[in-house]
Amino acid sequence: MHDADQVPSPPSIEGYLARLEVALHGADPALAHDALIDAEEHLQAAVRRGVPVDQAIASFGDVDEIAAAYRNLPSGAVLPTVERDRGGVTAAPAHAPPPPAPGTRAPRLSDVPIVGIWFDGRAWGALLYFGGVGFIVATACFVWAVTLGGLAVGLLPTLLGLPVLVLLLGSARALCLMEGAVVQGLLGVRMPRRVQPVHGAADVGFWQRIWCWLKDVRSWLSLAYLYANFPVSVALFSITLTLAALSAAMVFGPLLQAAGLPFVSISSDDVTVRYLWTELKPAADGTIRLPMSLALSSVGLGLALATATLWLVRGLGWVYGHVVQAIQVARPQAILLHR
Repeated sequence: MHDADQVPSPPSIEGYLARLEVALHGADPALAHDALIDAEEHLQAAVRRGVPVDQAIASFGDVDEIAAAYRNLPSGAVLPTVERDRGGVTAAPAHAPPPPAPGTRAPRLSDVPIVGIWFDGRAWGALLYFGGVGFIVATACFVWAVTLGGLAVGLLPTLLGLPVLVLLLGSARALCLMEGAVVQGLLGVRMPRRVQPVHGAADVGFWQRIWCWLKDVRSWLSLAYLYANFPVSVALFSITLTLAALSAAMVFGPLLQAAGLPFVSISSDDVTVRYLWTELKPAADGTIRLPMSLALSSVGLGLALATATLWLVRGLGWVYGHVVQAIQVARPQAILLHR
């Protein structure tokens, strides 16, 4: 009995994925997500073609080599691990360009303390995302989810409600992947390039496939994201737009005055205007001009507010991007190594 207990268990796809997940510990979550999906899809496809599990695993590659190949990928690169259109088993390439040695990057303007944020592309990308692009995308996705969700709920008493609900869940996953690409492009947080397949949906009939979609946690998480992201995007859009408009007015108002235009024009000459804790009275023609000291103070404070706004949106972009990434890489079932 003791000798029988020592017999190693036969190789399995689940065991290989568990070892690969351990080997990828500490890597970017989106990169690890893509690696696991690539491996699972490749091995499952090989087994469906009749290749023995141990041969498919051996052909795919050692987990440490695969993990190293993914870790060494340059930013934005894709490792072609799966060849879907060939009948044989093709091993994943376990080589990739080595990462740059630490400390070899040339200094950039964005490295300058505080004011370097003006030269940081991630800050401007976050300003663009929170100041308009993200709000537009979130609104469009929310309208789609509410419209199709209402239709699905209305049709649930009939058999048509379930297919519409599955369509809503599938479109939610696709929309999350699309928004993830936008987030990656503007906020600089890597997003997965692969959608995790719905477990078991490829090998069953129509109604069983619907059940697989309905019990898939990833689909419901994507749908919840489309609903919850709308109020968050509205709040971030309002904050970003208010701060950007205020800082722009404080900077460009005095500059327009220097070009010969009045700072403010009012129709009544008995109105008192307060600006930066200073009381200003209009001239006879209703125009208000800032004294030189106040104009310089306005420009300085406006630039300081703009700098703070860039730092704020960059920080919000980092948090927001990693929240979206966490939703994108969520797996219905955790892969655990059995000891």
